Amino acid sequence: MRTVRYKNDGAMRRQLMRPESWSHPAKGHLGLWEAIIQEYTRPGETILDPMAGVGSTLLAALMGRNVIAVELESHFVAMLRANWEKMR
Repeated sequence: MRTVRYKNDGAMRRQLMRPESWSHPAKGHLGLWEAIIQEYTRPGETILDPMAGVGSTLLAALMGRNVIAVELESHFVAMLRANWEKMR
């Protein structure tokens, strides 16, 4: 078994996301998301995130993928939208 370590994603998160999104209890590590997106998808493909939270998966859109982000909790939807505005 191979262990993979990713550096702290704080700098990337500060660059791409609004400060209030740090309050989400289950943030996806942006470096891990980036590696998964590169390994398992190609530019132009579509990624569905049925529990998008604050929008870590939106990183895929910056990598040339289409993203469908679904979130039911309105306070996270507001953060997701704010994060997308900052990302793009």
